[in-house]
Amino acid sequence: MSWLRDVDRWFIETVLPAGGRYRALAVRLVGEREAEDLVQEAYAKLLSLGEWRTIEHPPAFTLRIVRNLALDRLRRESLVRIEQVAAVERIEVADGAPGPHAIVSARQELDGLIALIETLPPRCREVIRMRKFEGMSPQAIADSLGLSVSTVEKHITKGVAILTRGLAARLEMADEGDRPNSWTQHTRRA
Repeated sequence: MSWLRDVDRWFIETVLPAGGRYRALAVRLVGEREAEDLVQEAYAKLLSLGEWRTIEHPPAFTLRIVRNLALDRLRRESLVRIEQVAAVERIEVADGAPGPHAIVSARQELDGLIALIETLPPRCREVIRMRKFEGMSPQAIADSLGLSVSTVEKHITKGVAILTRGLAARLEMADEGDRPNSWTQHTRRA
């Protein structure tokens, strides 16, 4: 389907699969008769955004649009049932963004990985950074550092092996910290 634009592909792959959720929310907010129109209006609004690539969680963002459009409709109506206003106010769309705990945990994991990378031998560390963080090919790294491709691949293999062992050791230490290592420690925790 080469005639599809990037925004069309993005919409089909990330937004449309949750269409049932948008419609269910719309039914609760504006009723069965207007639900489909509200969802279509939300789709049109979403597709008119110029910065669609920056939306981190398209389904949650679309649910928020449906909710906001329902609120706008209620504001424009001259006669609004109190149940509708209460329903809209009760519905808080879940944000798909990671919570503070997940962010802190991810930062700690990243800090641990960076610390492990710093323990690599200098040339190996440089090759790993170029390959894994800058996305350079082994040939480009070899050209940049004046090494053979075979040497670059050996540095990559060595670096990944050291990092894998280091990460496994950290996980093992974390698991041991959660488990009691003796009967007396176990009984004190209980």
